[in-house]
Amino acid sequence: MKAFSKKEGYPVPQGFTSHDVYLEAPKLYSDGFCLKYLHEMTIHGLSAYSVAITIVTRKDMRLFYEDKIRDGISLYNKTIELLLSKGIYHRPPYLPNATGIDFVKSNNFFSGFFGDKRTLNGSEITNVFFNLKKSIVTKALLIGFCQVAKSKEVREILKKGLDIKSKHIKLFSDILTDDNLPAPQSWDSDVTDSTTPPFSDKLMMYLTGFLFNTAISYYGAGLGATMRSDLIVHYERFILEDLKYAKDWSDIMIKNLWMEQPPKAIDRKRLAEE
Repeated sequence: MKAFSKKEGYPVPQGFTSHDVYLEAPKLYSDGFCLKYLHEMTIHGLSAYSVAITIVTRKDMRLFYEDKIRDGISLYNKTIELLLSKGIYHRPPYLPNATGIDFVKSNNFFSGFFGDKRTLNGSEITNVFFNLKKSIVTKALLIGFCQVAKSKEVREILKKGLDIKSKHIKLFSDILTDDNLPAPQSWDSDVTDSTTPPFSDKLMMYLTGFLFNTAISYYGAGLGATMRSDLIVHYERFILEDLKYAKDWSDIMIKNLWMEQPPKAIDRKRLAEE
């Protein structure tokens, strides 16, 4: 990636350095949680590379992303097999085999607030469960970050994010349990009692913002796949809450010069006025 940037004359991002990781710090998370986090981040990598390969034209870039997708699949398979072997992979709910093809016969298929609310369908269960698992991982990560962040300002924004994800987890869990479906267990107890930061505030803030921004995308996918009105409203509220949080997050990132400016289009209006 550095070679691509240099070849095209673009500056290589500063990103993160050895100053953002403190190797002598004690463990902040259990090995199981670290494995689960790696698994979740591999999913994000596969999603991003899959989108990237569909929007590039150059052959060398397509080959690059094809190679990264293969790497991602390999890592995904390794992490999920290890999670399964350790008994810490949370399987989604099972649905009984359908007895035949059926059709929607009532308008209450789309209702969710009044009357006889139908049970969740397979697509809705998948998205609720998937978003719940991601929120549970984000919450545990934020618990650890809140313990070790140096800046009071950073701790406050992390606590705010923790409160938001806690509310989302409760509601997602209630949606599943209302239909007698299992919700994945919490990873909160896999955070140690360490208060020594293993990462810089910049790195912890970046990861937090990344997870909130990707949550908005996945909530949007869940919104597009649901047909129950109550779930639609919940997803819309979650997206709005995460967007508001992203604004507060970006204010701190900009204030501390932690957000790098990507290349942008030429400002023709400004040039014409000079």
